[in-house]
Amino acid sequence: MAEQAAGIVALGARVHLFVRPEAHDAFVMLFRDVLGCEVRELDFALEYPILFVPFDDGSGLSVEFSARAPAEVTDRSLDDDNAFRGAWIEFRTAELDRLQAAMRAAGIPEFRHPGSNHVYFCAPGGQVFRLLDVEYAGP
Repeated sequence: MAEQAAGIVALGARVHLFVRPEAHDAFVMLFRDVLGCEVRELDFALEYPILFVPFDDGSGLSVEFSARAPAEVTDRSLDDDNAFRGAWIEFRTAELDRLQAAMRAAGIPEFRHPGSNHVYFCAPGGQVFRLLDVEYAGP
């Protein structure tokens, strides 16, 4: 039996976000209609249902809609200097070019980070993410 590493050894299979309620419909549209994901509304007796986006590998994204979530910055252009400073998320896909084109066609804001050659997008509610090819092995 291999010796177990101490401390944190991997990321979990779930990302949970907080998004303001007024971004609900646009957030659902992005993941369901633009990115083609399954989207479920789960009732946990909160003010708003939790939005759950399951992925084929068993991981998932859950979104809690709350007035306590940070307000989306809409009064200035999106760039690295004013991108939301929460966690940035990576999603993997075998259809990188098609999904990036779909997001651009849907008007999802994008920008570039000076330390990366990837394109970053901003979901309704302000969450920053990027799409990576499933074969990408870089940092």
